Amino acid sequence: MAKKETPNKTGAVREYLKANPKAKNQEVIDALAKKGITISASYVANIKTTHNRRRRAMRGVVAKGGVGIPEVKAALALLKVTGSVAAAKQALAVAQEIREIV
Repeated sequence: MAKKETPNKTGAVREYLKANPKAKNQEVIDALAKKGITISASYVANIKTTHNRRRRAMRGVVAKGGVGIPEVKAALALLKVTGSVAAAKQALAVAQEIREIV
């Protein structure tokens, strides 16, 4: 017997908030109810709080380090591609050598 596929509620909330960042919890609930997704206000608030916590953390790191958000995102992307800090450092060392030659 096939399992009924349920929608990803968290993903739906994140997508809606990405398109409407200033939306209130009830607006999110009403919009997703039209798509057949039932959620509570506390669920939406929890997702928003988690998202805002991540943004605050990134802003704090940026304020202390003196680098901008684009640089932090690029560094995270480099870590994701290389897989570890050691590999990222090695790639940066090679890039620095190439830069000095050119």
